[in-house]
Amino acid sequence: MLHKLALRARPQTTPAAAGPAVNLNRGRPHLWPALTGLALGLLAIGPALGSGFVLSYDMVFVPAPPVGYADIGLGGGPPRAVPSDLVVALAARIVPAEFVQKMILIAIFVLACSGAAALLAARWPDRAGGGKLPLLAQLVAGVCYAWNPFVAERLIMGQWAMLLGYAGLPWVVREVCGRAGRIRVWWLAAAMVPAAIGGFAAMSITVLAAVPAALCGGHPWPERARRLMLTLGVIAIASLPWLIPSLVNPVHADPNGAAAFTARADTPFGALGSLVMLGGIWNAEAVPAGYGGPASACWLAVVILAGAGYVVAARSRRLSPGAGVAAVAGLGIAAVGLTAPTLTALRAAITFWPGFALLRDGQQFVAPAALAVAIGLGAGIGALIEAASAPDGSRLIRGTQSALGPAVTIGVLALAAPVVLLPGLAWGAAGRLQAVQYPADWMRARQLIEHDRHAGSVLLLPWAQYRRYPWNHGKAVFDPWPRLLARPTIWNDALQVGRTTVAAESERARQLSPVISAGRPMTSALAAAGVRYVVVDAGPLLRRDRQRRGQLAVLARLPGARVVLAAPDLVLFRLPAGP
Repeated sequence: MLHKLALRARPQTTPAAAGPAVNLNRGRPHLWPALTGLALGLLAIGPALGSGFVLSYDMVFVPAPPVGYADIGLGGGPPRAVPSDLVVALAARIVPAEFVQKMILIAIFVLACSGAAALLAARWPDRAGGGKLPLLAQLVAGVCYAWNPFVAERLIMGQWAMLLGYAGLPWVVREVCGRAGRIRVWWLAAAMVPAAIGGFAAMSITVLAAVPAALCGGHPWPERARRLMLTLGVIAIASLPWLIPSLVNPVHADPNGAAAFTARADTPFGALGSLVMLGGIWNAEAVPAGYGGPASACWLAVVILAGAGYVVAARSRRLSPGAGVAAVAGLGIAAVGLTAPTLTALRAAITFWPGFALLRDGQQFVAPAALAVAIGLGAGIGALIEAASAPDGSRLIRGTQSALGPAVTIGVLALAAPVVLLPGLAWGAAGRLQAVQYPADWMRARQLIEHDRHAGSVLLLPWAQYRRYPWNHGKAVFDPWPRLLARPTIWNDALQVGRTTVAAESERARQLSPVISAGRPMTSALAAAGVRYVVVDAGPLLRRDRQRRGQLAVLARLPGARVVLAAPDLVLFRLPAGP
């Protein structure tokens, strides 16, 4: 059975009397990698498939999300959630939002697994010299790309939009470096859709992988230049939804973020070794369970073998031109914060132009290295099976026994290695990703706010970016209210990372922060700033004695405000009309 799996993609010939040859991959070459990705997605998401929403750090989905100001980049600060939140809000008008979230999370694994397999298989036949790539090798590449520390850490961080672009990355590279004919622009545009939905973070890693693929495709230089211009043109058009708000609204970026978001060691091999192993995220709480101990040396061995497979099998056959260049460049960007001179240079660059803040969280640029590792591992297994299947393949081992059996065994081990060595991604990242329901009081408060015909924005307290709700098992999550409301919302987007505070990027947050932090009554100042409602959804105010509920406005430093809703999960205040 394993031999059949290894050889399924190879052409089979039969005598004429026996009828035409049957190729199980013909007409559906991506079926088995897609089904494998589906199985990986179900295994990884696990309890998140239950009723409700998964809320983890930046992953915030809400029931019936409205199309609000933030969805089109007018909520203040960089348009990080553009157009991803808008796409979710529109999709939720057709399918319930909780199902939209689950379909997106599953799609990440399906696209990633099938894409890596398709990229490897598309360029194998012409240069391999002996039939198509074995299906087992395709699955090895797909599983490695869909299941690794990069995916695990970014999934726990809730950065589904960037992972969507990551999943579409091999499909983009496949179109950019296609051999026959010119770039199929419409196919490239279709492959770019996941990155376009993901926004500027997803598009950034796509650019990093697509540009070397266009320049290293093995074509004459005029054709390479043409491919590059077409690729950049499609990328520019797909980036307009987030690029326009970035140019219209002033963006502020704190240079201190350069040190706060630098890569860190999550293995015994230091920060640089962790990056090479596709980990190294800045948030220690995002490291999957069981990863980073002495056993991580086994994953390092897999990466080393994948690197050898890339050099020996993939690079020599030009299976993914430019992948190595993109991987080295990505690792270089990810390592910028690891030395004092480069960190100082990044701070200076952010001070000069806030756009360089994109490089603060450099670990996200490890994505092309993950693709190179997957291609190298799959190509190495494919070359090994191909050599073992050759007429003189028995020379690979001593004796007269065929070498195909040991080669397939090695392939199966490589197929299982990512899942076995990274069990912390399985079953909702070891229980970290669980579906929960929003409290009924939240839906009642939203209804009261949205049915008010008077204009005015909503201020969110406590004055912090992330919350830990008891009904979400105490896990950190970005405040959901900006996505629950169509009204403009004001929240503190400053971030505390260890002992470092990254200043707020929203202009309105910076203006109101002194008022909120002063410790004095703030009703008149907030009303003058156009604030209509104040939502307190966490903190000590909700733990006050019920007998003092009549003093909630005073306790919240909002004298004169009306308590519209007081519940165990939140308190909603309506301020008097401002001047």
